[in-house]
Amino acid sequence: MDAILDGLNDAQREAVTSSASVLQVLAPPGSGKTKTLTARVAYLVGHHQLKPWNIIVCTFTVKAAREMKDRIKALIGEQVAKKLELGTFHSIALRYLKQYGQHIGISKDFGIADSSDTKAILKKSIAKIGATMQPGSAQGRISSLKCKGIDCDAFARSAKNVESQEFLQIYRSYEATLLASNLLDYDDLLLRCRFLMQSHPQCVSNVQAVLIDEFQDTNCVQYDLMRLFAQHCNAITIVGDPDQSIYGWRSAEIKNLATMKQQWPDTLTINLKDNYRSSGAILHAAQKLIEQDEGRPPKKLQATHSIGSRPVLRKLPSANAEAEWLVSEIKRTQAVTGGLLKENDFAVLLRSATLSRAIESALGKAGVPYRMLCGTRFYDRAEVKVLIDYLRVINHAGNDEVIERVINVPTRKIGDKTVAALNQEAQLKGVSLWRMILDVVQGRCRSEFKLAEPALKGLASFVDVVLTGQRKVTSLESEKSSLLALLETVIKKLNFQSYLKEKYAEDHEIRWANVEELMAQTGDFEEKENLQDMAEDALPAIDGLDQREISSDDALQLFLANVALTASLEKKADDDGESVQQITISTMHAAKGLEWPVVFIPACYDGSIPHSRAEDNDEERRLLYVGMTRAQVLLYLSCPIKNTQREETCMSTFLTQPGIECFFEEHGPMVSNASVNALAKTLRRDAPAPKTISEKRRELDQEEDNYWPLNGDMPAAEEARWDYSRDKSLPGFGTANRSLSTFGSTSMQQTDGFSTASATMKSGFVSVASKYEELMEQSAIRKIERRTETAAKVVDENPKGRKRQIDGQSSIATFFSNAAAKSERLPASPPSTLKRPGPPLPEDRPKRPLNEISNMQFSRPDQLISKSSSSMPYKPRTAPLSSRPSQVQVEDDAGSGNSYVFLSSSPEKPERNEPSVPANVQSADSSNGSEQPKIRPAATFHTTSMQRIGQPQRKTLGMRRSLHGWSARGRP
Repeated sequence: MDAILDGLNDAQREAVTSSASVLQVLAPPGSGKTKTLTARVAYLVGHHQLKPWNIIVCTFTVKAAREMKDRIKALIGEQVAKKLELGTFHSIALRYLKQYGQHIGISKDFGIADSSDTKAILKKSIAKIGATMQPGSAQGRISSLKCKGIDCDAFARSAKNVESQEFLQIYRSYEATLLASNLLDYDDLLLRCRFLMQSHPQCVSNVQAVLIDEFQDTNCVQYDLMRLFAQHCNAITIVGDPDQSIYGWRSAEIKNLATMKQQWPDTLTINLKDNYRSSGAILHAAQKLIEQDEGRPPKKLQATHSIGSRPVLRKLPSANAEAEWLVSEIKRTQAVTGGLLKENDFAVLLRSATLSRAIESALGKAGVPYRMLCGTRFYDRAEVKVLIDYLRVINHAGNDEVIERVINVPTRKIGDKTVAALNQEAQLKGVSLWRMILDVVQGRCRSEFKLAEPALKGLASFVDVVLTGQRKVTSLESEKSSLLALLETVIKKLNFQSYLKEKYAEDHEIRWANVEELMAQTGDFEEKENLQDMAEDALPAIDGLDQREISSDDALQLFLANVALTASLEKKADDDGESVQQITISTMHAAKGLEWPVVFIPACYDGSIPHSRAEDNDEERRLLYVGMTRAQVLLYLSCPIKNTQREETCMSTFLTQPGIECFFEEHGPMVSNASVNALAKTLRRDAPAPKTISEKRRELDQEEDNYWPLNGDMPAAEEARWDYSRDKSLPGFGTANRSLSTFGSTSMQQTDGFSTASATMKSGFVSVASKYEELMEQSAIRKIERRTETAAKVVDENPKGRKRQIDGQSSIATFFSNAAAKSERLPASPPSTLKRPGPPLPEDRPKRPLNEISNMQFSRPDQLISKSSSSMPYKPRTAPLSSRPSQVQVEDDAGSGNSYVFLSSSPEKPERNEPSVPANVQSADSSNGSEQPKIRPAATFHTTSMQRIGQPQRKTLGMRRSLHGWSARGRP
């Protein structure tokens, strides 16, 4: 007896030894609920002397049932333990139906219809009725109704509209087929067992105690079974946690806990508080999260380990950056702990399996093995594999095995016999299967095998898809196409989304989400970072030996090679099994009941957690709580600013509630030697030696988690990487998808790439409408750049020849080139408000008299630049001309500045630091401010237009002036 109670804390001991007939044990994560329940069973047998065959113990999974049986064997012996009625609800119901089913009309030799059987039956029933419902949808709906205890007759009472009446016919036909075939589906096992207990209660008259594990996950039928099992003894013990009720989508009823108390008012509730799994900091954060649900029963978590490091809540720029950070943090954590943590100690928990693609790619790229828990790896998912195979055929049509897999997907009326005959004929002719099919379709040869007309059309359809894809590849440079555009073309030609809806009606949305993930990956592969990786991976150039450069063909080949290597790494990890250390990737649902030293929960944004299609946000919060409480020593949550579809995200509302931020760090923990010892103690492992820790840390490029900015921006190193979008040496893929530089703070100095508005092109997968807008925007920017470059070029060009001059008239250039020409000094005018540095001395200054003409008023910034305006685009001035030259104050010190040009067409200069002025000049200015400056206005030998405008106008006869031409101008 002491062995049964050894190692139990006070709350556990109270639950095991309680004499209450109806007992609820509320056990939060890591509180030892399995240990408590198995000890309770052993105590009932050992202390209360109950017969093991009169005790029913129900679990939800075969794994849990096996674990409980092993523990009970250790407490009361194998011979006694194997006599217990212990198993899942379905297995126990099956035992009763096998023994007592004849009392309700079920023969002893009845069969069980699995999921494929039920779908086939429904397909026939739908065809027989002529209904339009998909078999998968009907299957899910029938199962949901049965979980709620609603049979055909009960549904008929609420079936009012046409759609419900149609479904009722399917439901009745399905049930009739099962009955005629002497079959029961999985839900029928529970329903018929419940009916047996209700109509023949004596079947359970021997039962002395009923114990239920994971009670929060029971549905209505399972609750009724528990009640009926115990209808004679009224001795029930349940173990559960309402905070971990996450199967509402499977018709689980969290209200069953309250219903149980209503049915048995004397129910005793015992709370297990001590947590033996997680550190204190992790528990405090999880507790703060779950307490946001004000309707839950008040319960507290009490840590038995040290406080440890606070969980991390990290912001990253994108889903790919999030995956890269995750992999780097795994490696950093392993190093700073001196190898205390192995790959098996890490888990990545996802809200949805569709989020795994970026994580899988990053792990595969880093060569880190991983395994998918209760899920199919990304590249092994049927819808992804089909599209990858089509890309492989387009890239290399000589792969006969791949062609055989996809030639009839989607269905093209091409049977296996047709493919086998064509393959055999191709081998006899010594050609590939693709060449044989192509020659037949294009009429270059006739197959010896008689092809039916539908099969011939199907072959033509397949050839069309492949040839279209190959043309897309060969014309990439000229069309500015991309790998993403190629994949989208294949999807469109296959009408792939409709194919998924038809073939996988029950989960086509999830499968289409996987296709979108694949499209996002192709977009990511084209980005400049990945292209840079290709360039960096290239071998060094060797003198005298030609090296093939990256071309448009390489992108598709490298993408497919990357996929193949990733899939190979996954397969190797599976083949090695437990012998290889692997990161675990799992959904949060599948991770329930498990634990790892380090847990990452990525994609913590609204739409992911809580899920966009979730009907109960409280259950979504409980799901995140379950994920967080899987961690033992380190917990990381992260949120990308943009998801895999390049859409802006908002951090999960569960993590933005007031007060919760103080329970998280913004970056990964800095692990000291003392922290390593604390981690080892929590994990019950030997701590590595300080020397080992130091050696491991020296291998790191960065010992701290400080590469990615805390605010979610891109690191400076990432932004400074080579801009491949403007590199002309890398033709081919990605030119249409690379992000266009954003232009801002534009000035007329920036003639290269000038834009009047901010413009940005998004990279990656976008919608058709968004893509069209981006292409139009980019086209407009290119036009502006071309016009700007043309204008600049025209300004820079010199006149190709001189215009013919009128006799007796010299050119302006001739006049100003005359060194003897002197300007007359006019009486000084009041000083101008505009100042500029004086010109250089005549002997040091080039003779550019035109640049010194200033014959109109204008406004210009106080800070001036000396850059010549000849290289800038000109804009004609629309302001009226002044009647006289403006007066400019000139400083005496010739070396104090440069001569500036201000012509009528000169643009405004952008602000710049004003040239420094010597101190002596400044003092001179301040002391002689009242003196009249020397003015040297422009002068000519003929009356200029400006002078003429300032003179009073003569009244002349209508055509007199025009008849005299140039010679009449300016004369009295």
